[in-house]
This record gives sequence, structure tokens and C-alpha cells, in this order.
Amino acid sequence: MATQLFKSIYFKEDGAFDFAGGKRVTVSFSAKEKDVYNLISSLTNEEIREIITVDTYQQLLEMASAEERTLSKFIKLRLKKSIKDFPLVTATDATFQSSKKIPFQRWLPYVEGYSPDFVIALLKRYAPNATSVFDPFAGTGTTVFAADSLGIKSYFAEVNPLLVFLSQTKIEVLLLEEAERRNLAESLLSEKDRIMKLIDDYEEDYLLLSNYRALFGESKYYDPKTFSHILKLRTYIDLVAERDLLLSKVLCVGVVAILLKVSYLKKVGDVRFKTKKELERESHDIGKELPLKISEIADDIANVDYHLKRKPEFLFYNSKKLSLLEDVSIDTVVTSPPYLNGTNYLRNTKIELWFLRDIRYSTDLRGLRNQILTSGINDVRAKNGVSTKEQNDFKSEILDATLIALRKNAYDGRIPVMVDSYFHEMYSVFDGMRYLLKKDSRVMVDIGDSIFAGVHIPTDKILAEILSDMGGYKLKEKFTLRKRRSRNQNVLTQELLVFTFSKNMPEPTKKVYFNTNSWNSFIKDVPHQKNGFSKKNWGHPNHSICSYGGKLKPAIARHLVDIFVPEKGRIFDPFSGVGTIPFEAALSERRSFGMDISKPAYYISRAKIKRCNDADAMHYLDEMQEFINREGLTKHDKSLAEKFGFNKKLKDYFEPTTLKEVLLARRFVKEHRPEGPSQMLVVASLLHILHGNRPYALSRRSHPITPYAPTGEFVYKNVYEKVKTKVKKSLEAVLPDNFCEGDVFLHDSTEVWPQDISDLDAIITSPPFFDSTRFYLSNWMRIWFCGWDDSDFKHKTSLYVEERQKKSFDVYDNIFRQGRERLKTGGAFVFHLGKSKKCDMAQEIIKGSKRYFRKYDLFDESVKHCQLHGIRDKGSVTSHQYLVLY
Repeated sequence: MATQLFKSIYFKEDGAFDFAGGKRVTVSFSAKEKDVYNLISSLTNEEIREIITVDTYQQLLEMASAEERTLSKFIKLRLKKSIKDFPLVTATDATFQSSKKIPFQRWLPYVEGYSPDFVIALLKRYAPNATSVFDPFAGTGTTVFAADSLGIKSYFAEVNPLLVFLSQTKIEVLLLEEAERRNLAESLLSEKDRIMKLIDDYEEDYLLLSNYRALFGESKYYDPKTFSHILKLRTYIDLVAERDLLLSKVLCVGVVAILLKVSYLKKVGDVRFKTKKELERESHDIGKELPLKISEIADDIANVDYHLKRKPEFLFYNSKKLSLLEDVSIDTVVTSPPYLNGTNYLRNTKIELWFLRDIRYSTDLRGLRNQILTSGINDVRAKNGVSTKEQNDFKSEILDATLIALRKNAYDGRIPVMVDSYFHEMYSVFDGMRYLLKKDSRVMVDIGDSIFAGVHIPTDKILAEILSDMGGYKLKEKFTLRKRRSRNQNVLTQELLVFTFSKNMPEPTKKVYFNTNSWNSFIKDVPHQKNGFSKKNWGHPNHSICSYGGKLKPAIARHLVDIFVPEKGRIFDPFSGVGTIPFEAALSERRSFGMDISKPAYYISRAKIKRCNDADAMHYLDEMQEFINREGLTKHDKSLAEKFGFNKKLKDYFEPTTLKEVLLARRFVKEHRPEGPSQMLVVASLLHILHGNRPYALSRRSHPITPYAPTGEFVYKNVYEKVKTKVKKSLEAVLPDNFCEGDVFLHDSTEVWPQDISDLDAIITSPPFFDSTRFYLSNWMRIWFCGWDDSDFKHKTSLYVEERQKKSFDVYDNIFRQGRERLKTGGAFVFHLGKSKKCDMAQEIIKGSKRYFRKYDLFDESVKHCQLHGIRDKGSVTSHQYLVLY
């Protein structure tokens, strides 16, 4: 017997407020009707109701009865007619059938899109000679993969980091050789069988839990056991990343794909809480759902015979800033912008974004929403429709008439602002795109109209009018892809607009606004080598809260800040280390941001650029002392002392009682993670005195920056008293009245930056030198104290930029991309780099950043003046380079 396929569709009952608990109709499809089933199987109930133009169950009964058909037969005929009416593709082309050759469509269904065959049909019909395709609203990458199947170079932009992650993970997999793909699939299947069996052996990810509370407060989206497993899965996947980064990414896709399914939430148009019946009916067993999803992904990787012909290129998150791009030339655009439909596209993926750590702080979701097209009421901000108007001067009589009607009829004053903002922001996208387009390019836009407060908004007509007024765009063809109905039964349409672009835009003028005379003086005079600036201890005493290998000289930081950041300006350092640059900025009343992947660097720098409180610091230190007095050493603690260390073992550095106190202090910090700058000051102070060559140090005689093998007598040092002395010394160092507190983030700068890091006047940074001493070894004891053990030093180091850049400077791509988006126009990206015989870092940075920045200047400074701090090997750096990009 032929296999039957089934799809359940819910219809609202007359008089009901929504569809919750509505009438269900199950539609059966025969083997011959598989094409129709494939088309609608991943669609939402709302989308299917729109296609068949039926909203309520009563309407369905009446319409099917009038045609003397069963409900199932009536629905199928309506669906088939919708396919037949589509003028570009055949019934088979309109389905998701072709997704089988372009893998992984089913990994994370994203119904706000179109099929690959739709894109292929457009390209064949309107751009048969295309050499490059761009999608500024890429979603899950349908346009990207469809273009590649035709051998066309593809570019994309997408504001939702979840969808970027999904597309980039697919790309990585599709670039693998067949044997590599097989190995990846086998590794996935191995993980599938063990991941949930071993999950309770792992700790919950503390930071992910903290982020959840910051983002969602007391909201409960999971039952306690499932939530605990999700936190432990984050820990598990991070450990996998240390040995196989791509495997960890694919596992992450598997987890995010089922996060909603195993929650109390459900996506029906927008995400909402499941009803009691839905909770009872639907599986939320993560132990069952995750292995099934992993198996599905592994099956695609192993069996789908498709390989990317050319590597697609991710250009930008925010398409409203396309004019900032450099060195990009495109001849075809295929895209479907967000519809003006009230949907909050980011809120619907907030759980997935949380798990991926793309949102961590309370302001992150709002910051992301500020970047998307304003398409929903909740996206409206006070400045919407004001600042954009000032920047985008265009004429649209249709939009003006629509806004007049909306202001008269709208039940919510935000509705006309939303509509006005939407089109001004669309103007920004297509205006910026003009600088990327070649002459005679083709631009294809799939767009739908809307109705708000009874006022029809002809999105297609308004957009066509705006683009025609803009110059360069000419509407060549327009036709209806399908008709649908709004909830109040008004007929709406989905339209395809095809434009030609018929001009070459001049390269946009870009100017710097920093003090160029001051920069020229810096090059000529090298002031940090002269006068008082050349002193070893120049600067505020809190620069010395903790010695640290690779720290930038404070005098250099001070001069760069003064040159490139205006008074009360905003500055960011993505490799901030112990906070030298952000601290110098804070001291001079600039708003500063820092970021580092190292936990000890994070503690030290946060203690610097925030004001600390004496009482909070001493309370935390007293708690540490009580813990030391109360607790005893575990077998693990004793094993660490005996077996762990690099130049020597831990037991060789400390007198036995001191060693016991250090080990217990380490365990205290792990179990009572420091919160706030005052508690972090205590930890930073302890890190400073862990080792050194002076009486303050807890260790035997060693070195204050790198813990070389110790010498001398074993002398007891009281941890509490030594730390207390150091903390008080730091607290006594007076901060100026105009000190401007900054923020530091424990974060990988190659990942998505927190949204507060925006509107920057300058980015000033000194990334790890290519050929210098490895930071994690020179700082091994401080990193150990903050939680690392032997296995971390063997595996986690592969995630650090200083190791990754040895394979490829592509590791900086996302730093350049985000730097361009977060900087103000005219702001500078300044690098302090190390040049060696093995690598000219400045030239590598210039080459890698050409999509986003122009070179303003490059200055080489001899390293002969640099202090060795008693360290015999400082690497093979021959000069320091100051590279200024804009």
C-alpha cells in the first residue's frame, strides 16, 4: 500500500479571540500528491490559511460545502491552485524537493523564506549571465546556496546572529572533502549515543545561567530538569570545541534546533506559551529529541552529494550600512526583506540567541532590534522616523497618503511611525546597495503588502516609487506571486519586483575626524619615549594592580587615546588584556569598553575601570578567609599541587601552609565567583602576589610577570594578610573626579560583540603578536588560579587568537566587520602590532580588512627602547607597528 502523508491545520472558531484550542483538520496526501505536501509541510498554520484564503473553521465548512467537497479535498485543491498560479516555476520547482541537493534545509526550519528553486528560477529568467549574487536579508542562506548551485559567487548580509551562525556552519560543512564529511558524520553519531548518557557528569554553565537571568528574569521556559540539561549541554559543547571546533558548531545547531520544541514555548506566527493541551500532547523530552535531531543532521552530512563550488562571503550584519563597505562589486540581487507585518523576528529567536551567547546582557536584544528593519510595533523607538528622515530625503506620494490615513485611523500612535520608519530604513538599504552594484545589474525583491487599522499599505508600490525617485533603479517587471488574506479577510498579495540598475556610483567620500596634526606629531616625536612618559612606573598606580605579560605601556595608550578619541568620546579595545587602554580612556573622561577571553585579565581590568567599594572588597576577602579556615584540601587539590605546573610543580613554589591557603583560595573563587569590581579587585590583588621576586609575593623567589622556576627558602606567607595589604593599596589610589566608568566583557572578540559597544569614536587595540611569547604560558599560574587545569592548557589554547592567527588571519574577519558597523563615520581603527621576520602583521591586517577599511597610515617603531623586565625571551619582534584604518 502506498504511504500516506498527513498535515494537521488549525482553524479559529468563529468568535474566538485567537487560534488556541481551535479546530484541527487533518489533510491526507497520496504518493502522487507528495509535491504539494512537500510545499506546505514546513509552513505554519497561519501561512497555510493565508494560501487557501480561509481563516475560520466555519468559513471552511461553508466553502467546502458549497463545492460539495470534503474539508481535506477542498484544502488540497486550493493548495494545488496556488502552485499552478505561480508563474515562474513548475509544481516541482515550487516545493522544497530541491533542498535535498542543497543540504540541511531541515536542520532549523525557517518558514519566513522561499525555496531554493524559486531563486534558481529567478536567476535563470532575469539574470542568466550573473557572476555575483547578493542577498541583504539572507535568512538561512537560501539565496546563497541556490546561487552556488549555478556556479555563481554569492555574498550575504543578515542581522540575526542565529541565522548567520547557521549559514556559516552549513558553509563550513559544504566545503569539506567527502572523507572529512564522512568523519564528521561518524563523530556526530558517536556523540548522539553518548551525549545525553553523560550529560549529568558535567557542570551547568554558570555564565549561561547568569545570562538567562539578566535577559529573562524570573521567566520559566523549561521544566527544571530540561533547563539543567541545556546548561550542561553548553558546557559539554564547549569542551568538544577544544578538540574539534566544527563538530561543536554542528552539535550546537542540533541543540538550538530543538530548544523551542522541548520548552514551554511554541512558534505560531510569533512565539507564545503552549496551551495545556499542547504541553500534554507534544514531546518535550530533550533526551529523545536531541539524538533524533543529531541523527538527522549526520544523515544529511553523510549522504547529500553536494559540495559548494565557491565559498560564499558574509559581508555585514546590518544592511542599513552597506555604503560603508569597500571593494565589493555585485551584478545581481535576490532578496525578500522582512514584511511590514508586525512580526518580531528577533524576539522569536531569543532562546536560540541566548544559548549561542549572541545575547548576554539586558540591552542586547534591544540593541539587535535597533538594527533590524522596523517591521513591528514593538520595534518602534522614540527616534524612529525622525533621524532617518533627516538622512534620507526622498519623495513618495503613495507613502504620504498612506501615512495621512494611518494617523487618522490608527488605534496605536506607533503604527504610522512604524510604517514611516520601515520605508526610510528600506531607503537606507537600497541607497547603500547602489555603491556595490555594477551598471546594468538586476535587483529582484519578493515583498508583501499589509493592512493596519483598516488602511492598506501597498508596500510594493511604495518601494518601487522610492527606488525610482532615488536614481539608478528602474522597475522592469512586476507580478503577483500569490494572493493571501489578512486576519480580517482582506486580500493581500505577495509581489515580485524586478529592477534594473543603470548607473555607476562614485566611490563614497570618507574623511577622518581625529586630530591628524597630533598623529603626525606622534610619529615625529614618539612622545612615550621621552620626558616623564618613558619612566617605568608612569601613570596611575592602579595600572599596577596586577603584573601581566604582554601589557601595553600605559604612556602609549594615553597618547593614542588623546589623538583618536574626542573629549567624552567612546572607545573600544577588543583585546583589552588587563585594561590598559580602557583605563587610560576612563581616566580622561572617555566612555570605554574592553573585551578579553582571559578570565584573569577580565577580573583585573574590571577592577580598574569601575570604582571599587572598600566595604564590598573587605567583605569578600573576609569570606575567603573564613572559607580557608573552615575547609580542608581535597584529593584533587593535593593532586594539583603534586602534579601540575610548567617550570616547576605548584608545590615547589610555596611553603606548605601557604600552598594550602592558595589552593583553598582558588576553590573559594571558583565556588563564589566574584561579582562586581570590588570583589574582582580582591582576586586581581591575589593574582598579583601569587608569584614574584619581592617580599609581597606568596611564592618563593620567582618573577612577577612569568613564574620562572623558584629559588630560595620556603617561607610561610599569610594569604589573607598579603592580599589585604595589596587591596588597601589599590583602594587608596585616588581616581580623578572626572573618572568615567567603563565596561569590560569576558568575551571572545571574534564572536558577536555586546550591543552596548556601539557608536564608537575609535577602536584602539593591541592584539597578540604573531611571533611573541605565548600569553597563556607566561601567565600560566594566574590562569590556573582562575580555574584552568592541565587539560585546559592542552586544549583551550587552540581557541585563542594568538594560536588561530598562525593558521589564518581570517580569524579577524568578524572583528573587522563589527568594527566597521560599530564605528562612527570617520572614526579610526588603530592597531598596535608586532612585526617579525616571520610575519608583517600590519600588511596582513591591511589585506584582511580591505572589505571594510582604508589605510590611513602605518608607522614602524624600533623595539630597542622596550624593557625586558628581566625576561630572557620576548619573542622575535623586530619593530612595533602603528596601523591606522578608517
